[in-house]
Amino acid sequence: LFLALSVEGEPDVNDMRRGEGVYNKVMHAMDLLKEHGLVFGTSICYTSANYKSVTSDEFIKMLVDKGCRYALYFHYMPVGNAASVDLLLNPEQRVYVKNRVREIRNMEHGPGIFTMDFQNDGEFVGGCIAGGRNYFHINANGDAEPCVFIHYSNGNIHENTILEILKQPLFMAYHNNQPFNDNMLRPCPMLENPEILQRIVKESGAHSTDLQSQETAEHLCSKCVHYAEEWAPVADKLWAEEHKE
Repeated sequence: LFLALSVEGEPDVNDMRRGEGVYNKVMHAMDLLKEHGLVFGTSICYTSANYKSVTSDEFIKMLVDKGCRYALYFHYMPVGNAASVDLLLNPEQRVYVKNRVREIRNMEHGPGIFTMDFQNDGEFVGGCIAGGRNYFHINANGDAEPCVFIHYSNGNIHENTILEILKQPLFMAYHNNQPFNDNMLRPCPMLENPEILQRIVKESGAHSTDLQSQETAEHLCSKCVHYAEEWAPVADKLWAEEHKE
């Protein structure tokens, strides 16, 4: 069991996403956890609007001072019918985050906190870990989803065992299609390979489990097409440069 508290930067930025007063509650929770000697970290969503602030020296120092041992960074995903595509990072911004997160976790010269980036560190875990490969998500309704960002399912914990859930068609489609790209800087079947998620949701007959507003896989993935097209040549160049034999 490990605890990860979500925080997205300064109080105003954080509360705009999480709700008024949430930042102060998170800070108080960190103080309590540190006081009782518990190991905890943070879960940080980076966007085109906050990517520099959540990787700044000041922000990292605050986390370390609060007692955080690790920071789990994840790329903004345009999930939901009303999700903004403006918060998606451009290639230059994503490269900045990739390099900065690795700089922070430098074991010799870093500030003393372990950082991991779910999108940019795919090479260390073999790409996408979702769909039951290493992890899956259960929403508030009990629906078993391949990922916290992928709201489609064929199973529910109120009706199915964990083994049955792992064998559901969508999860098996994840299993049979992984890795979704040989370039581990393009690991996701939605963000960097949007054609794949559309296909496997359709083939598996999975239904939308979005609790706010059901969204088709086609609508979700259409928001990622331009992003994927822009990122692909940059990612391929980086991958080739960093993995010369």
